[in-house]
Amino acid sequence: MKILFITLEESARQNLISILDNPFYKKNYKNIYTFGMSDFNLPYSDLTNISIKPIMGITKILNNLPYIFKLRSKIYEISSDKQITHIFFIDSFDFTRFYLKKYKSDQVHYCQIIGPSVFLWNKKKAMFINENLSQIFSIFDIEKKYYNKDRYSYIGHPLMNRVNAKIYKDYTISNIGIFLGSRDQEVKINIPVIKNLIIKLNQLNNFKFYLFITADYYQYLNASFANFKNINFILNDNNYYKSISKLDFAFACSGTVHLELSFSHIPHVIFYKTNIINYLFVKIFIKINFISLINIFNKKEIVHEFVQGRFTSDNLYNCFYQFMSDKKSYINYIDNLKSYLKKSNFKNLDQNLIIDYLKKSS
Repeated sequence: MKILFITLEESARQNLISILDNPFYKKNYKNIYTFGMSDFNLPYSDLTNISIKPIMGITKILNNLPYIFKLRSKIYEISSDKQITHIFFIDSFDFTRFYLKKYKSDQVHYCQIIGPSVFLWNKKKAMFINENLSQIFSIFDIEKKYYNKDRYSYIGHPLMNRVNAKIYKDYTISNIGIFLGSRDQEVKINIPVIKNLIIKLNQLNNFKFYLFITADYYQYLNASFANFKNINFILNDNNYYKSISKLDFAFACSGTVHLELSFSHIPHVIFYKTNIINYLFVKIFIKINFISLINIFNKKEIVHEFVQGRFTSDNLYNCFYQFMSDKKSYINYIDNLKSYLKKSNFKNLDQNLIIDYLKKSS
């Protein structure tokens, strides 16, 4: 048994850290390999042999086709050279499908951890998984009706095992988190609005701002916010979730961080803006009214959203000012977040389901 875990996004890396935090993997570390985890101090051999670019949106995909083809061939080279028996793709299902269409082998067990959210759109992706993957390990129980019973396992959410839920002793807002996103196009679009927001908030009170970033963006963001003296940069390291738990409020680009903040009981708003081509593409194929999973599951806006034209510094400021000026409103927002989080039926990761599969298929 030789196992390769593939991560192409920052959120996938955080999920994988939780998944691999088990004596079974540590005992078998010589047969465990990772791809995309070179920046993390793990006891497993990381085989990353190409610079990984986080890509999202149809325009970015088209502009990066040569890189995507090269990435696929590099992973195949690794798999063949190490005689890998099990490949686990963590999230990034579209790449999973792209890889298997060319390099699928009967000698390898292919598994997907974190599926393509087929309950939101494109049920055909579930059909592909049923026909081409050995197993799908889902973080959403709602997905089970789309998959063959013998291929589907609901494992819970890996990040719930890592977060530190905040315990409120008082309800003073002092520490504000900023999450700009994990992709180039997100960060560049979001910076101007967030800069203006911070300027407005500095006139309101003496807040401490914490800008959560990955190492790849440190120099760029440090230069972009050089004129802001009350910003602390927090790297996505082993203290990441502890740092999140110290926040009193957060402004976050939509993505996995929304759940990280929710699991940590941190009140926040989410925002998202993309180019018009990507936005229209999503609106055509995804028939939903919200981008927050908690809002989607509960069919109402629990976490405030600012999407496309509504993503302005004025709108963000006005929303925050309501909480700042009315403590009861702030407390109710926190209580609603915790209440509707429970109703969303998230559960802690059950690592044994993946381990049991590996033992049976080896």
